[in-house]
Amino acid sequence: RHHLRRLLEELGIERITECVDGKQAVGVLQESMFDLVITDYNMPEMDGRELTEYIRTQSWQAEVPVLMVTSEQNMGRLAAVERAGVSAICDKPFEASSIRRLISDALRR
Repeated sequence: RHHLRRLLEELGIERITECVDGKQAVGVLQESMFDLVITDYNMPEMDGRELTEYIRTQSWQAEVPVLMVTSEQNMGRLAAVERAGVSAICDKPFEASSIRRLISDALRR
């Protein structure tokens, strides 16, 4: 999270909210409006697929772009993430240019 936060700040993004896991993110999403959600696949309590499913099916922000960063290599799990409605997937470790492009693409939709 710290590396990604630093990268986002370098891109000029000023309002960043961090959560320790998907469960905390659900609570934050219920209270505040977001332009973009960036999540990891592997998190305790609620993983990135479950968070994405929540956003797409139960959140009042169902259309918010969701960018997932992951080191997951299991094609079945990655396919489930895509079915859940993630906007883009970025492999870890990631390059700053990849994140920049994915964020730009996600926010243009």
